[in-house]
Amino acid sequence: IMQPASNPLDIAMLDGYGKNVIDVLRTLQYFPNNKERFPMVLGRDFSGEVVGVGHGVKHFQVGDEVWGATLAGRQGSHAEYIAVPASIISKKPKTKDHLQCAALPYAGLTAWASIRTVGNLSRYTTRSKRCLVLGASGGVGTFAVQLLKAWNGIVTATCSTGAAELVSKLGADNVIDYMAPDYEAQLLQGPRYDFILDCVGAHQGMSPTKLLHRGRLSTYVTVVSPVLRNTDDLGLVSGTALSAFQALQLTAKELLDGRSARWAFFCTNADALKDMAELVDLGKITPVVSSPFAFAEIPEAYRKMKEGHARGKIVISTVGQQGPMGKLQMA
Repeated sequence: IMQPASNPLDIAMLDGYGKNVIDVLRTLQYFPNNKERFPMVLGRDFSGEVVGVGHGVKHFQVGDEVWGATLAGRQGSHAEYIAVPASIISKKPKTKDHLQCAALPYAGLTAWASIRTVGNLSRYTTRSKRCLVLGASGGVGTFAVQLLKAWNGIVTATCSTGAAELVSKLGADNVIDYMAPDYEAQLLQGPRYDFILDCVGAHQGMSPTKLLHRGRLSTYVTVVSPVLRNTDDLGLVSGTALSAFQALQLTAKELLDGRSARWAFFCTNADALKDMAELVDLGKITPVVSSPFAFAEIPEAYRKMKEGHARGKIVISTVGQQGPMGKLQMA
């Protein structure tokens, strides 16, 4: 955007922003080709300083340091200046710099939607619940482990051997190598789980839902749905219809077995961002930065993302960049 624009809220990208790990280009063929969408700016997470506000903005002012994630289907955060609604941001954590904060919003809000909104867990109801996080070393998984532990859950996490130390340091009570020969046997040790968050999606052998307690309070939530694949293959309308049918089919099947199975997606949530910032400042949640890249290295950052197996989030820094609006002033 042009720097003078201030409708509804401009945010200077000070130190960094996290790179969205979802390939948004997969659905571009169904977007109307208009000037608002093209050229498409990628990226979702951001952390920066407010440089201008619209007339209707009451809770933020110039100079506030804020964080958030841009709306799906809108222009992204891979820019030195962006405009976003004031309703989707909050003050950033005071104890972390912008680069660290930029690693959390998108993954954190996705995990929050999975655990709090869809999973119906909270700081009051998670205590002593047996929780399983499948694929715990990525952006969503590392946040989920820490959030469940902050809410006093008993957390088992799965990851590769190389990520086991990291996941253990994040607070997981039990870490299981998904490549181990006795992987399923380890998952079956002890009582069944009250809550499962699946950040992987593809499983061979035993269905993860079979690891749940039988009963309406045990819930399986996955952040890997077939929505993108279905819309790619069938188009927006037919793909969405098929996805809705599959969601109902999955829910009905598991309800018959006394379990709940649901999909979860990223949702903007300013109140959740406030709670997340408080947990970060209390030391309950630590950003996990896989690799920081300079702005000019964005193509390399995407190549690293495509390889998979990242530990936490890949973050891009704007420090020292010279853009069309002049050198960015650092906090």
